Amino acid sequence: MPSDRRAILLALIALAVAAPAAALRVLCVGRACPNESPAAAPVPFCSLPVETRELLAAGFRDGRGPHVMAVTGDTPIVGSDASGMPPVAWPAADPDDAGRVPLLFAGAGVAPGAEVADQTTLDAVAPTVAELIGLDRPHPGVRSGEPIEGVAAGPTPRLVVLVVWKGIGTRDLEQSQNAWPNLGRLLRDGAGTISARVGSLPLDPAAAEATIGTGGVPSDHGITGALVRNDRGQMVTAWGPGTPFSVIAALGDDLDELNDQGPRIGLIGTDAWDRGLIGGTWYLENDRDDVILERRPGRQVAAAAELVASGYGADDVPDLLAVAMEGPVERLDQVLGEVTRLVGIGQGGPAAIVVTATGSADASGALEADEALTELRSELGPVIEAAAIGGVFLDTEAMAAAGLTGDRIVQAARRLTAPGGGSLFADVFPQIAVTFARYC
Repeated sequence: MPSDRRAILLALIALAVAAPAAALRVLCVGRACPNESPAAAPVPFCSLPVETRELLAAGFRDGRGPHVMAVTGDTPIVGSDASGMPPVAWPAADPDDAGRVPLLFAGAGVAPGAEVADQTTLDAVAPTVAELIGLDRPHPGVRSGEPIEGVAAGPTPRLVVLVVWKGIGTRDLEQSQNAWPNLGRLLRDGAGTISARVGSLPLDPAAAEATIGTGGVPSDHGITGALVRNDRGQMVTAWGPGTPFSVIAALGDDLDELNDQGPRIGLIGTDAWDRGLIGGTWYLENDRDDVILERRPGRQVAAAAELVASGYGADDVPDLLAVAMEGPVERLDQVLGEVTRLVGIGQGGPAAIVVTATGSADASGALEADEALTELRSELGPVIEAAAIGGVFLDTEAMAAAGLTGDRIVQAARRLTAPGGGSLFADVFPQIAVTFARYC
């Protein structure tokens, strides 16, 4: 047919055009075979170590996090523009042990001495608690986490207390070996490890808490940090006004929904984003959960006492109480001891306790984010709306007015130098680079 002949003719023409170039390369005529090929530019994000890429991808949800992301080199950076955020370190190109955390289960329904393997990630917490209380959560395929085999055994606890130490990791415990006797006792009497892993980067407490609460990593639940973008592209505080919902339900949401809103569910925390530990907005826009924000650990214990006295754990329907606290290890361990005595852990009571942390905030010799980004703000003007842990949010309207592109901002960030010389960042990349991480 004519169309077939036309296709064959075009193919022959293409071969004829290509043949001279191919022949020149074979024969190395003229400059067809230069001695040195130009060095390939490193591909943003793809040039990072595989483990770093995987952790960053697990901590990423398209459209939620910073517009431009970065990983540090030899000079660590801590902090963000989120009010009240502890001094969390930005991700480093080479993974360190900041994401290593304790994880333990003890009390009613927990098999003493059950193995919790090192490297267990925090998305295993909610599935394991669900097994403890006999809750068959719907849609397991939307969550990355799996229950830890062998931990749940015996009678169903009537109350699960979830204690989370914010900004603390295993290396903080190792630096203060004698500062956590209560945690040590729970580790001996229950089931746990001090070498679990958060399982994603950055180590933003808001992201880790939502992982603990839902049983999925941030790429599943979408709470990528204390600062997130909502569906209109606006930067907001996680679990605050205008916040986007968690993409998946938290354990507390399912516990309420499957028991006709009968369970008592509460949070005693320090910041609005601690809400990720219990959820509360998946099925109902305004849940009746008890939420108390209190920064002083001693007052947190008093608040927990009031909630327990009001009926938490008083009937056969399991209840959930989360306590998120921050401070030095010694003080946090003291409060942990008071909480365990309050609910009868180790005394044959009806409660179980889970203790974990969000990762170490310690980064010696680090630059504050404000200092690190001063030059970038000076060069780009008002286009940087805020710094998050591991990146910056951009004001797209200001960018349009200034005629700036995202690539210009990435290049400007790459030019930043550390105080001792050399590049401040090991890599800087737009968030879309993580979207296409699977093609690295």
